[in-house]
Amino acid sequence: METGVKVGDCMTTTLVTVRESASVVEAARLMKKSRIGSLLVTDDDGKIYGILTADDIVGKAVAFEKTNEPVKAFASKPLLCVPMDADLSEAAELMGKKNVKRLIVTGPGGRISGLISDRDIVKISPSLYDLIAERERLKA
Repeated sequence: METGVKVGDCMTTTLVTVRESASVVEAARLMKKSRIGSLLVTDDDGKIYGILTADDIVGKAVAFEKTNEPVKAFASKPLLCVPMDADLSEAAELMGKKNVKRLIVTGPGGRISGLISDRDIVKISPSLYDLIAERERLKA
């Protein structure tokens, strides 16, 4: 179901990164300060290779009392990407199939241009909720 809306038209372009060596506590503080639910994780050379979400912090670190460990241990990788010229329905379908709430948006040459979340999609096109909700059916 094509929406006619491109991912690049509703993505977030302000991206916040955290070094892989930062502690989970440092990452959580950065998320709180920035009022966001995820951080892009960089290696020592500044290359983005993963994403750390609030769910990762709670489910993988806090739940097991590992908050002083580096974010590298809890980051989701590889990054799941969608091209900025893809239709919003493609992003929603990919989120549902892969059971994720966020996708990295790539531009020309595969360069990271932004991030799109399930909330961004539902705000723009509530009818795509069913494609995103597929992940809930997959869990059952």
